[in-house]
Amino acid sequence: MNLNSEQLHIEVDEQADEVVITLDGELDPHTAPLLAREVERLIGQGSTTVVLELSKLRFIDSSGLRVVISAHRELEAQGGRLSLRSPSATAKRLLEITGLVDHLEIAGP
Repeated sequence: MNLNSEQLHIEVDEQADEVVITLDGELDPHTAPLLAREVERLIGQGSTTVVLELSKLRFIDSSGLRVVISAHRELEAQGGRLSLRSPSATAKRLLEITGLVDHLEIAGP
């Protein structure tokens, strides 16, 4: 499944044991609701392992971080997990500044 806006392209790959959501573009106040709705949909369908592929994410701000934190909390409450895969330099820097690298599962460079 693909969701698109001018600033963000979201690709969802539902596999047997996990769902990979690839983000390409900018995660900001205009696009964060798209990701939030998709994560809510997946959790509602019973997905317990969600991977956010962030290598193509060019920008993320506090509204994007709120969606990531909310997804992490919701999945954790249901016995699942959220993993951030290959965060871009921009995303990795924001995760480091906010201290979230110590609280979220991050895989890849």
